[in-house]
Amino acid sequence: MTYEEKYQELVELSHSENSEIKEMADAWLIGIGLQGAAELKVSAFLLDLAIRNVKGEITRDEVSQRLKEHYGNTECVEPKSELDGDYEIIPHDSPRIKEIEEWSRKIRPGLYTNTDK
Repeated sequence: MTYEEKYQELVELSHSENSEIKEMADAWLIGIGLQGAAELKVSAFLLDLAIRNVKGEITRDEVSQRLKEHYGNTECVEPKSELDGDYEIIPHDSPRIKEIEEWSRKIRPGLYTNTDK
């Protein structure tokens, strides 16, 4: 299964009638979206784990365990920021805010139905 197919499967799970599945898929998609906003792309391996977690095949703890097994002692390198702290504060009028909102509206338009009225 290609990366795009896996991602689409996760999006489809986020439209589930089962509220627990929908909520879990939404949480994964938000995390993936935040990575995208930082111009990063999650691996197909993580997408596979996310889908299996949403489907109830593995628990969140098993996801963590499998990530540790897969990546081993790989040193995590924090992206360099132009800021002194660990977090970047995006100004309210930044074009990036608009990009994030547009992306969110595209994948989950139902979340905005009440705010758009």
